[in-house]
Amino acid sequence: MEEYPDKNLLVNVEWLALNVSDPNVVVIDCDSADAYARGHIPGSVHLPTHMYVKSAKDKLFVMDENEFSSMCSGLGIDNDTMVVTYDNSQSLYATRLWWVFDYYGHDKVRVLNGGWRQWIKQANECSFSRPNIRENKIFTTGSNLDRYADKDALLEACSLDSTLVWDVRSDGEFAGTETRNNARSGHVPGSVHLEWFNLMDRETHLFKSEQDIRATLSGNGIALDKAIYTY
Repeated sequence: MEEYPDKNLLVNVEWLALNVSDPNVVVIDCDSADAYARGHIPGSVHLPTHMYVKSAKDKLFVMDENEFSSMCSGLGIDNDTMVVTYDNSQSLYATRLWWVFDYYGHDKVRVLNGGWRQWIKQANECSFSRPNIRENKIFTTGSNLDRYADKDALLEACSLDSTLVWDVRSDGEFAGTETRNNARSGHVPGSVHLEWFNLMDRETHLFKSEQDIRATLSGNGIALDKAIYTY
């Protein structure tokens, strides 16, 4: 497996194959219900909500504490559980769920590097049945408030030399030609654009190496010595 500076973000297929049966590990399939039904990692549960983990009260925002705590408890997750997220979408949804767990103070969460594609490529077993979820689990949310910026914080960031605003959306969204049902199109003034999948190997679905990621960021004007706001 490619070496990355932070060992607490990713796990590889080999690690998961050895630990998938651990009762303290919960694997979450973050793709659509149809994709889950076509086959999934044995023992994995399906994310029972919108793939961006949106609040039922306001679709613009992430689940609130009560919603997220209830969802986790329903998936058999408590605060001691090691959570592994994966998808077949270049980790788009898996990393979103990773961020929500991190935001709510759960540091025992990893993304499966390469996701479903790497699991199947290495001839691992797949399942078509839903697992029995362990009941009576209680998940209590914490909070990492510095993981989230509201509108005022973003507006302030735009005016500071020490910060950088990074638009990770598509070319069309950045240019304003693709609205995706948003009230307004275009981008935050002064933001730098680099679509998220440029940090992925699109064939293998693995994250690119640290060296390649640093080169890509530098080549697109994203300086790592600044405080970075993404959207």
